[in-house]
Amino acid sequence: MARPHLHLQPATEADLSLIQQWLTQSHLPTEDLPQILHGLYLGVVNEALVGVSEALAGADKVVVGVGGIERHGNDGLLRSVAIAAPFRQQGYGQLLCRQLIQQAQEEGIQALYLLTTTAEFFFPKLGFKPIPRQAVPTLLQQTTEFSTLCPDSAVCLWLPLTADDSDGTAIAN
Repeated sequence: MARPHLHLQPATEADLSLIQQWLTQSHLPTEDLPQILHGLYLGVVNEALVGVSEALAGADKVVVGVGGIERHGNDGLLRSVAIAAPFRQQGYGQLLCRQLIQQAQEEGIQALYLLTTTAEFFFPKLGFKPIPRQAVPTLLQQTTEFSTLCPDSAVCLWLPLTADDSDGTAIAN
């Protein structure tokens, strides 16, 4: 069976409990969840999938995951990417991240950064490259994500979203 098309839907306060559950299950921080809600998106498919719980399925949609973009100036943090347990290891993480990258490009963000302690091998498949934490723009270093939520041991990655990055290449979706 082919995987359904995934699209982004802005998260709402009504989604917070479920999002917190998924982030906790994925060992991701939840302390600043209410503050970053405006940048969170649900990964939604428009086809009913057999065997999903009522917490995930609506009448015409299935929510498979969550992810966020926290914008600071021309740069952004890719935040809180988590896939619901029944949909892991099926490619939904890549689909969700590609949609978030596209959303960031549409918003005019020039580069995305992230910190991870669990997915340092996943994000390079999407074009992210290692970068020293101290090389990240100051506005991002001052965020809660960088200053308190993620340990110093977290791997820092970045993805240029414009053609004038250091490699001279634009990111293709």
